Amino acid sequence: MAYLKNGILGGLQGPVGDMVWYMLNGKQIVRSRRGKSAKPPTEKQLACRKRLTMVNDFLSGFIPYVQLGFTYTAEQKGYTGYNAATAYQMKHALTGQYPDYTIDYTKVRVSEGPMSNENINAAVTLQNNYLVFSWTADLSYQHSSDHAMLLAYAPALNEAIYTLCGAKRMDGHDVLLLPDNTWGEKVIEIYFSFVSENREQCTNSIYLGQMLTSVY
Repeated sequence: MAYLKNGILGGLQGPVGDMVWYMLNGKQIVRSRRGKSAKPPTEKQLACRKRLTMVNDFLSGFIPYVQLGFTYTAEQKGYTGYNAATAYQMKHALTGQYPDYTIDYTKVRVSEGPMSNENINAAVTLQNNYLVFSWTADLSYQHSSDHAMLLAYAPALNEAIYTLCGAKRMDGHDVLLLPDNTWGEKVIEIYFSFVSENREQCTNSIYLGQMLTSVY
Protein backbone atom coordinates (compact mmCIF):
# COMPACT_ATOMS: atom_id res chain seq x y z
CA MET A 1 0.00 0.00 0.00
CA ALA A 2 1.37 3.41 -0.94
CA TYR A 3 1.18 6.46 1.30
CA LEU A 4 1.87 10.18 1.08
CA LYS A 5 5.04 11.04 2.97
CA ASN A 6 4.60 14.30 4.94
CA GLY A 7 0.91 14.48 4.03
CA ILE A 8 -0.57 15.87 0.84
CA LEU A 9 2.56 17.93 0.12
CA GLY A 10 4.86 14.93 0.33
CA GLY A 11 5.85 12.37 -2.31
CA LEU A 12 4.03 9.10 -2.87
CA GLN A 13 5.78 6.11 -1.30
CA GLY A 14 5.07 2.41 -1.79
CA PRO A 15 3.39 0.07 -4.30
CA VAL A 16 0.44 1.04 -6.49
CA GLY A 17 -0.69 -1.85 -8.67
CA ASP A 18 2.31 -3.02 -10.69
CA MET A 19 4.37 0.09 -9.89
CA VAL A 20 6.46 1.17 -6.90
CA TRP A 21 6.82 4.86 -5.99
CA TYR A 22 9.61 6.27 -3.82
CA MET A 23 11.76 9.37 -3.27
CA LEU A 24 15.47 9.47 -4.16
CA ASN A 25 17.58 12.58 -3.57
CA GLY A 26 14.41 14.68 -3.41
CA LYS A 27 13.02 13.31 -6.69
CA GLN A 28 9.91 11.18 -7.17
CA ILE A 29 10.90 7.83 -8.72
CA VAL A 30 8.59 5.15 -10.11
CA ARG A 31 9.51 1.65 -11.26
CA SER A 32 7.74 -1.61 -12.01
CA ARG A 33 7.40 -4.14 -9.21
CA ARG A 34 9.95 -6.91 -9.47
CA GLY A 35 8.50 -10.39 -9.30
CA LYS A 36 10.58 -13.44 -8.49
CA SER A 37 11.66 -15.15 -11.71
CA ALA A 38 11.25 -18.89 -12.07
CA LYS A 39 14.08 -19.02 -14.62
CA PRO A 40 17.56 -20.02 -13.43
CA PRO A 41 20.02 -17.11 -13.59
CA THR A 42 22.31 -16.93 -16.58
CA GLU A 43 26.08 -16.91 -16.19
CA LYS A 44 26.07 -13.21 -17.07
CA GLN A 45 23.60 -12.54 -14.24
CA LEU A 46 25.64 -14.64 -11.82
CA ALA A 47 28.78 -12.76 -12.82
CA CYS A 48 27.10 -9.41 -12.21
CA ARG A 49 25.86 -10.54 -8.79
CA LYS A 50 29.33 -11.81 -7.88
CA ARG A 51 30.94 -8.52 -8.89
CA LEU A 52 28.36 -6.49 -7.00
CA THR A 53 28.77 -8.61 -3.87
CA MET A 54 32.54 -8.21 -3.95
CA VAL A 55 32.35 -4.44 -4.32
CA ASN A 56 29.70 -4.10 -1.60
CA ASP A 57 31.80 -6.18 0.78
CA PHE A 58 34.86 -4.07 0.01
CA LEU A 59 33.12 -0.71 0.47
CA SER A 60 31.19 -1.80 3.58
CA GLY A 61 34.05 -0.88 5.90
CA PHE A 62 34.19 2.79 4.85
CA ILE A 63 30.77 3.78 3.54
CA PRO A 64 30.89 7.32 5.05
CA TYR A 65 34.18 7.93 3.22
CA VAL A 66 32.82 7.13 -0.24
CA GLN A 67 29.51 8.83 0.50
CA LEU A 68 31.46 12.05 1.01
CA GLY A 69 34.13 11.29 -1.57
CA PHE A 70 31.63 10.79 -4.39
CA THR A 71 29.30 13.66 -3.47
CA TYR A 72 30.06 15.64 -6.62
CA THR A 73 29.65 12.68 -9.00
CA ALA A 74 26.48 11.59 -7.21
CA GLU A 75 24.89 15.02 -7.65
CA GLN A 76 25.82 15.13 -11.32
CA LYS A 77 24.27 11.73 -12.02
CA GLY A 78 21.40 11.70 -9.53
CA TYR A 79 22.90 8.82 -7.51
CA THR A 80 23.82 8.46 -3.89
CA GLY A 81 27.53 8.76 -3.15
CA TYR A 82 27.67 5.06 -2.30
CA ASN A 83 26.01 4.06 -5.58
CA ALA A 84 28.41 6.24 -7.55
CA ALA A 85 31.37 4.65 -5.77
CA THR A 86 29.97 1.17 -6.39
CA ALA A 87 29.51 1.85 -10.09
CA TYR A 88 33.10 3.09 -10.41
CA GLN A 89 34.64 0.04 -8.73
CA MET A 90 32.45 -2.34 -10.73
CA LYS A 91 33.70 -0.81 -13.97
CA HIS A 92 37.35 -0.11 -13.15
CA ALA A 93 38.65 -1.93 -10.06
CA LEU A 94 37.70 -5.58 -10.65
CA THR A 95 39.88 -7.92 -12.70
CA GLY A 96 39.59 -11.54 -13.74
CA GLN A 97 36.83 -13.71 -15.14
CA TYR A 98 33.78 -15.17 -13.44
CA PRO A 99 33.89 -16.62 -10.85
CA ASP A 100 37.51 -15.68 -10.08
CA TYR A 101 37.38 -11.92 -9.67
CA THR A 102 39.90 -9.91 -7.66
CA ILE A 103 40.13 -6.27 -6.66
CA ASP A 104 43.00 -4.31 -8.17
CA TYR A 105 43.71 -1.88 -5.33
CA THR A 106 45.85 0.30 -7.58
CA LYS A 107 42.74 1.07 -9.65
CA VAL A 108 40.35 1.65 -6.75
CA ARG A 109 38.98 5.17 -6.42
CA VAL A 110 37.58 6.18 -3.01
CA SER A 111 36.83 9.78 -3.94
CA GLU A 112 36.09 11.50 -7.22
CA GLY A 113 35.69 15.13 -8.11
CA PRO A 114 36.74 18.11 -10.20
CA MET A 115 39.47 19.43 -7.88
CA SER A 116 42.93 18.97 -9.37
CA ASN A 117 45.37 16.61 -7.68
CA GLU A 118 48.38 17.97 -9.56
CA ASN A 119 51.40 19.08 -7.51
CA ILE A 120 50.06 17.52 -4.31
CA ASN A 121 53.09 15.22 -4.01
CA ALA A 122 51.43 13.10 -1.34
CA ALA A 123 53.45 10.45 0.46
CA VAL A 124 53.11 8.21 3.52
CA THR A 125 55.51 6.55 5.95
CA LEU A 126 54.97 4.13 8.82
CA GLN A 127 56.25 5.22 12.24
CA ASN A 128 55.44 2.68 14.96
CA ASN A 129 51.65 2.37 14.73
CA TYR A 130 51.11 5.70 12.96
CA LEU A 131 50.76 6.37 9.27
CA VAL A 132 52.37 9.76 8.68
CA PHE A 133 51.05 11.53 5.58
CA SER A 134 52.76 14.48 3.94
CA TRP A 135 52.02 16.68 0.93
CA THR A 136 53.07 19.98 -0.60
CA ALA A 137 51.41 22.71 1.46
CA ASP A 138 49.14 25.03 -0.51
CA LEU A 139 48.70 28.51 0.97
CA SER A 140 46.47 29.83 -1.79
CA TYR A 141 43.10 31.32 -0.92
CA GLN A 142 41.34 28.78 -3.12
CA HIS A 143 42.75 25.62 -1.57
CA SER A 144 44.46 26.36 1.76
CA SER A 145 41.34 25.32 3.70
CA ASP A 146 40.80 22.01 1.87
CA HIS A 147 40.91 19.08 4.29
CA ALA A 148 42.85 15.85 3.92
CA MET A 149 40.90 12.60 3.71
CA LEU A 150 43.03 9.63 4.80
CA LEU A 151 42.22 5.94 4.43
CA ALA A 152 43.98 2.64 5.13
CA TYR A 153 42.36 -0.67 4.19
CA ALA A 154 43.41 -4.13 5.41
CA PRO A 155 42.19 -6.76 2.89
CA ALA A 156 42.84 -9.70 5.22
CA LEU A 157 40.48 -8.15 7.79
CA ASN A 158 38.13 -6.42 5.33
CA GLU A 159 38.42 -3.39 7.62
CA ALA A 160 39.38 0.22 7.09
CA ILE A 161 40.36 3.19 9.21
CA TYR A 162 39.96 6.68 7.87
CA THR A 163 39.69 10.40 8.51
CA LEU A 164 37.06 12.44 6.70
CA CYS A 165 38.12 15.88 7.90
CA GLY A 166 41.84 15.83 8.57
CA ALA A 167 44.44 18.55 8.55
CA LYS A 168 44.10 21.48 6.17
CA ARG A 169 46.01 21.53 2.91
CA MET A 170 48.10 24.46 4.12
CA ASP A 171 49.43 22.30 7.02
CA GLY A 172 51.27 19.83 4.78
CA HIS A 173 51.01 16.76 7.06
CA ASP A 174 48.66 14.60 9.11
CA VAL A 175 48.69 11.22 10.89
CA LEU A 176 46.41 8.20 11.08
CA LEU A 177 46.61 5.93 14.12
CA LEU A 178 46.47 2.22 13.31
CA PRO A 179 44.45 -0.05 15.62
CA ASP A 180 46.30 -2.29 18.05
CA ASN A 181 46.34 -6.08 18.06
CA THR A 182 44.49 -7.27 14.94
CA TRP A 183 46.21 -4.81 12.60
CA GLY A 184 49.72 -5.98 13.48
CA GLU A 185 51.68 -7.53 10.58
CA LYS A 186 48.94 -6.88 8.05
CA VAL A 187 49.23 -5.70 4.46
CA ILE A 188 47.35 -2.43 4.04
CA GLU A 189 46.34 -0.38 1.00
CA ILE A 190 46.55 3.39 1.47
CA TYR A 191 44.61 6.23 -0.17
CA PHE A 192 44.66 10.01 0.07
CA SER A 193 42.26 12.77 -1.04
CA PHE A 194 41.35 16.39 -0.44
CA VAL A 195 37.82 17.65 0.18
CA SER A 196 36.79 21.29 -0.04
CA GLU A 197 35.84 23.21 3.09
CA ASN A 198 32.14 23.13 2.10
CA ARG A 199 32.29 19.33 1.46
CA GLU A 200 30.94 19.74 -2.07
CA GLN A 201 34.03 18.81 -4.11
CA CYS A 202 36.96 16.40 -3.83
CA THR A 203 40.05 15.44 -5.72
CA ASN A 204 40.22 12.03 -7.30
CA SER A 205 41.80 9.82 -4.68
CA ILE A 206 45.52 9.12 -4.87
CA TYR A 207 46.75 5.56 -4.27
CA LEU A 208 49.81 5.75 -2.02
CA GLY A 209 50.72 2.10 -2.22
CA GLN A 210 50.82 -1.05 -0.15
CA MET A 211 52.53 -1.39 3.22
CA LEU A 212 53.12 -4.06 5.85
CA THR A 213 52.28 -2.89 9.36
CA SER A 214 54.56 -3.45 12.34
CA VAL A 215 54.17 -5.97 15.16
CA TYR A 216 52.51 -4.27 18.12
